[in-house]
Amino acid sequence: MLSPFEKTRLQEVLRGPRADDFVRAAARFTLDASKSHLLAMEQALKPHDNAKWTVATYLPYLWLPDAHMFLKPEATKDFATRVGHRFASEYEARLHLPVYDSLLDLAGKSEIELADMRPRDRIDIQSFIWVVGDYEEGREAVYE
Repeated sequence: MLSPFEKTRLQEVLRGPRADDFVRAAARFTLDASKSHLLAMEQALKPHDNAKWTVATYLPYLWLPDAHMFLKPEATKDFATRVGHRFASEYEARLHLPVYDSLLDLAGKSEIELADMRPRDRIDIQSFIWVVGDYEEGREAVYE
């Protein structure tokens, strides 16, 4: 899910002086994915140069995987392009609520399309997005 580099950066946040601010903002965002809660997360992450989608979406996704989505931008943009979803053109690197809303729309539509496969939650959906979005024809897949 998180690369070793991302894990190290997240640890810096969780051990830093703004850790409580970030965790509280992430908890509030988990319960109410509003602009103000996303902004609070961004403010807690900026001093660590960590206001990134992978960090901001990680805890809400783990805490409430039926409602939230983890965003790995490159694979998700590629997936959205392959399935013709607007997320591919609406994505921005900055933490901006319409981007997250578009991601949730992509996840919801993917859940509907994958219903026959019985995904348990959006962890299964994210796994599917990752495999499809990371797919390159002719490349051997290596799974650990």
